Amino acid sequence: MFEELRTFIEVAESKNFTKTAKKLNFSQPTISQQVKKVEIYFNNVTLLTRSSNTKQIELTPEGQIVYQKAKEILSLLDSAFAELELLQNEKNKVLHIGASMTIGNFMLPRVLKVFSDLFPEIHLNICIENTFDICKKMENGDIDIGLIEGKNIESSFQRVDFFEDKLVLVASPKIAASITDFSSSQLAKLPWLTREKGSGTEQYLRSFMESNQIKVSNLIIYNSNYAIKEAVKEGMGITFISQMVINEELASGELVKLPLNKAYTRNFSYILPEGYSSGQSVLDFIKVLLRVSKEFQTE
Repeated sequence: MFEELRTFIEVAESKNFTKTAKKLNFSQPTISQQVKKVEIYFNNVTLLTRSSNTKQIELTPEGQIVYQKAKEILSLLDSAFAELELLQNEKNKVLHIGASMTIGNFMLPRVLKVFSDLFPEIHLNICIENTFDICKKMENGDIDIGLIEGKNIESSFQRVDFFEDKLVLVASPKIAASITDFSSSQLAKLPWLTREKGSGTEQYLRSFMESNQIKVSNLIIYNSNYAIKEAVKEGMGITFISQMVINEELASGELVKLPLNKAYTRNFSYILPEGYSSGQSVLDFIKVLLRVSKEFQTE
């Protein structure tokens, strides 16, 4: 009956048997049969009707009740599967961690070293992608905890800030020598290097440009912080990036901070599935994460 309920929900939301058949990769008669089984199950009540105006499939009053309750039932069922998977991971001592690229490449390694020293029996499965992809993996149940840096993200998970990251505007020494103060018009004439859409860094760079009315004509997109850093060192342009990424280059003089009109920061956050308790290994990981992030904050 669970499969039939899922089919019924899809028809109710798409308002079309053909669209549902294509989405679920079933024949249209199969979709009709599954909806009919749901109606039979509820004492042969009619759940769907065709609108005389739009010709779309609509819910009857009885169908509206079944639709709402079916959504609740399947949500509980999905939650049960998620909790069972979490319990199984706890038993197998596997912790699945997802991290956006800045966090994953420049903060997470130290966190993992401390965590592994404290909990050597726990096996780690690490995924490093951009913020958008990490959020998708959380929604799909592919990771136990995610570490992200983006903003204005609409998702059904718990989100807790754990670190304030400094953002800086940087260039090669040659380019920096010609920029003595913050000027939107002067900055707009330079090539800019940025991350791909879906990246937290790209979100903040775009916000920085918009808030300062910097209209860039030459924007070069990379999917790697390391590639951006190397390109900026070569004098290909400037970028707005986490100071964590370029600390060594600033110290060596390979990169130089450009003047800003104010200080810019963003929050790193960890995300957890909504609706059920995290396992002990996740809680232990969070404790280590908070401890190590304090060390980064003072550096």
